[in-house]
Amino acid sequence: MRDTPGVPPRTRQRAVPRPAPIVQQDMFTEAVLHERPKNGVRTDGKGDGRSDARPGAGKRSKKVAVAPAAGAQPVEQLPDQAAEVEDVPDHLTLAPPRPAPRRPGLIPTDIADSIGPVLGKAVADIRAHEDGSRRGGDIEDVHKMRVATRRVRAYLKAARPALDRTAADRLRGDVRGLAGTLGVIRDHDVMIDRLHTEAAQLGDPDTGGLEHLISRLETERIAGRDRLVSELDDPSYQALLAELEEAAAQPPVADPWADLHELAADEWRTLQKAHRKLHRTFGKNPPDDELHELRIFGKRARYAAELLHEKGDVGAFLEALAGLQEVLGDHQDACVLEDRLRELVDEARDPHAGIAAGRVIQGCRERRVAARGAYPDAWRKAEAAARKAFQR
Repeated sequence: MRDTPGVPPRTRQRAVPRPAPIVQQDMFTEAVLHERPKNGVRTDGKGDGRSDARPGAGKRSKKVAVAPAAGAQPVEQLPDQAAEVEDVPDHLTLAPPRPAPRRPGLIPTDIADSIGPVLGKAVADIRAHEDGSRRGGDIEDVHKMRVATRRVRAYLKAARPALDRTAADRLRGDVRGLAGTLGVIRDHDVMIDRLHTEAAQLGDPDTGGLEHLISRLETERIAGRDRLVSELDDPSYQALLAELEEAAAQPPVADPWADLHELAADEWRTLQKAHRKLHRTFGKNPPDDELHELRIFGKRARYAAELLHEKGDVGAFLEALAGLQEVLGDHQDACVLEDRLRELVDEARDPHAGIAAGRVIQGCRERRVAARGAYPDAWRKAEAAARKAFQR
């Protein structure tokens, strides 16, 4: 397909599907140690692991070899003769090793219980909104499919210290291409939807001038959707979904004792550090692009906290982060629309379109100012909620 302005070229094609490596944990779990005996075999650490149905299984003692006492003469034994034995109580025999006591937020079972369902739901959302994204009837289909791809990448990144990094990074990289294509369409959907609203309010002749710019954006959106359909028809897309579903069913856990709560706290501390650096460098009025980078850090912190499946303080933290994202998202949408309108006006060289675009740009400036005014309060709420959520 010929490259189209506004649509980034596909940089790589996925190779033959490679199943995600699964790291098996070879240990006695709490469930195994406490489950009921099966077929007469004790697995709770109180027996020797052999069948209780053998002859003499009902006895309460076992025969073990006894070393001669100090200074005593060794007993002469024939090659086929066993040493003298004596009865030893059952509780003195060795049991299988027990794991360290489990704490909330620990894996292996907690990582499966946490990342498995959310990863599975994200993959299900991708499938659910695939048809609507192909047809383009409802812009929310592309939006929700894009959010699902972002969640997949964010969950795998947030849990990366607990997962097999090669498997997690490869899956994140494979999803990146699809997320990028959906992102291009989503940006056009947002701009076109906003411009239609503005056009209805401007009135003639500015409405006509704005419609000319909208038609240019719609042409670019069609090209983006053609590229999306081509990617969805590629066999590698279905192979990718199959790999993601396999990872959701059996996450590639590598560190069986990583603390999910601490991983979420780490993402928050990364966001906090980025915020301090931003304002230490630029003061109270940072550049637009830097605010957008802060928003990205906020998304990562939010998705990492979603792995905790907790309510209360963690739920309040998620709500506060969502509020911060909304404020910074409104600011970013206004910035993107303004920049794109300036490009379109330069290309169109239409004075009527230029005047109409100028009126819309003024509205973009006002929304940016409003978002910057709401940003400090949104940050304070997120910071206060984080203190409660991550205090031990």
